[in-house]
Amino acid sequence: MVSATTKPARAPIAREKTTRLVARALGMTPEALDAGFRPATLADLPALLALRRRVLGDALVWDDERYVRWRYLPFPGERGLATCWVCTRGDELVGMIGTEALWLRAGDLRREVHAAMDLMVQPELAGSGLGVWVNQTVCERLGCVLAIGSNPNSKGMLARTFDALPDRRSYTHPLHFAHFMAKRLSPGPLAWLASHLADGAMLMLRSVRLWLAAPGVSVVQVTHLGPEVADWLPSTAQSQRVEVERDTDTLTHRLLRNPRVPCTVWLARQGGQLVGLMATRRVPIGGGRHAVQVMDAVLDTRCRRPALRGLLARVTAHAFRGGADYLTWTVYDPALEAELQPLLFRPKSHPFETMAWVCPDDAFRQAVLARSGWTLSDIHTDRDSA
Repeated sequence: MVSATTKPARAPIAREKTTRLVARALGMTPEALDAGFRPATLADLPALLALRRRVLGDALVWDDERYVRWRYLPFPGERGLATCWVCTRGDELVGMIGTEALWLRAGDLRREVHAAMDLMVQPELAGSGLGVWVNQTVCERLGCVLAIGSNPNSKGMLARTFDALPDRRSYTHPLHFAHFMAKRLSPGPLAWLASHLADGAMLMLRSVRLWLAAPGVSVVQVTHLGPEVADWLPSTAQSQRVEVERDTDTLTHRLLRNPRVPCTVWLARQGGQLVGLMATRRVPIGGGRHAVQVMDAVLDTRCRRPALRGLLARVTAHAFRGGADYLTWTVYDPALEAELQPLLFRPKSHPFETMAWVCPDDAFRQAVLARSGWTLSDIHTDRDSA
């Protein structure tokens, strides 16, 4: 549980002061700086793509125009996922940030919270304070803003603007041991034998702890989410957690239409009734190897354990046959973590699984801080690696 008196790591700089400093650094007036911060339109797309190419560099290996259209600037008749805000200096685009509206429920309180993502500024302006100003301006305009995850460049900046929440926690489950053994033994017959013995032992353990522990649970891969899922999702909420509300339209857009990181979606049933949903994706981990990442999971509160184990039995078997080194899952739910640890999931240290927010609604803030578990998942982030 988080103390309701949680404070920022350091006293934040007032936005008015940041505005004056950044405007001076950009050769603008404070009024022009404010006026140049607005939601992006389709006319901004070429400049947005150019900024992203400069910032992402060689890491940009996907069709970024298709991705930006999918996330921010949909074609007519299609849905988007988030709003892209741009910061302009005259006709020049100098920065951007994305915000996605999420509905959070904490007990009887339900509020719209905006998850921030994709903060980028022109590289030559990296030391101008523009990133801090963009964060502050988004918070001023939208109210409750959530920052999920960070990187070496943003972690300190977030601490100057947002109040810290507990970090999310990552877990891994080993599937193949060839790389692990090759690092610890000289490559050759001994490493080969050790890895095959370890693979076999883990297969036996998974059979006992997953397959045999989920009697009557059937799991199928699906390519669409229909009315059955829509009717079932609200029944999975629990008052003791912070619930991030889900709906089938958004899940379909996120999981099955994402042009950058397509997901595999699994449904679990017991006695003909839907009891669980899990989404996974394949992620590269270097050297031609890959892992499988759990992007989202929703479990029926009435049969949480068999639903979880049935889904993991099918997902791990599929990932093992596909040659994945391990399964990874990042969560923010102590009750779920207690279920994972007996299933041979082990904590994996990750310094940038941070959570922080700005919430001017005191009643909602207190309700959230009184709860230690969230149903937040990696579908609510924009990161690209496991």
